[in-house]
Amino acid sequence: MNNAQDNNEYCSTTQAAKMLGISVGTVQQLVENGKLQAWKTSGGHRRILLHSVNTLLNDPNSSPKPSSPRVVDGLHIYVVEDDPILLKGYQKLLEKTALPMHVSLFDNGLDAMLSIGAAFPDLLILDLEVPFIDGFEMLTRLQKIVAKKPKHILVITGLSETEIQAKKHVLDSVTLLKKPVNPAFIEGYLRALYMTSQPL
Repeated sequence: MNNAQDNNEYCSTTQAAKMLGISVGTVQQLVENGKLQAWKTSGGHRRILLHSVNTLLNDPNSSPKPSSPRVVDGLHIYVVEDDPILLKGYQKLLEKTALPMHVSLFDNGLDAMLSIGAAFPDLLILDLEVPFIDGFEMLTRLQKIVAKKPKHILVITGLSETEIQAKKHVLDSVTLLKKPVNPAFIEGYLRALYMTSQPL
C-alpha cells in the first residue's frame, strides 16, 4: 500500500465512481465486497488503488463498461435473479419471443448496478431478494437518478404481501408481478415494448 501511496497511484471514491460510471455508494459497496482495493487516510477519507479500478474496467468477465459499445438495434434487457434455474428460464423465455434484443443476466444487485451505471436498459426485470444490493435498494438508488433509470421495470418476486407492503413506496413506479411468472404476460409485454420502441 505504501508504494501505491508514494507513487500517487490512487484516487478518491468520487474519481473512481466517474471512471467506472457508477455512484459513490456503489464504489463503497465494491470496496466492502473486495472488488476494489482501498484504505482510509488519517482524516478518514477513503482512497482507491487505481490499479484495482483499471482491473475492474478491463476485466472481460465484469459488467459492461461506460465505453463499451451498445447493440444499436433491438431492446436492451437486464435480468437480475440469484436463482440460476430461474435466470436460465428467463433467458430461454426472452429468446423464445424471437424479438431483436440484447439480454444481460445478473445474479446479484451489485453487478447489475455497475452495468446500469454504464448503460441504461429499456427493460429491467428484477427480483427483490438478490445478494450484495437487494432489489429494494436498487430501486431506491434508481429513483435518485430519475433521468437515467430504466424505461420499464418489472419486479417479479416471491415475497409475501406483508413483506411487500412494508416497502410499498419503493414499488410505486414499477410493475409488480408475483412468482411463478406468467410466460404469456412477459411475451406480450415484450412485444408491446418492442412495438412502441420502433420509430414511426
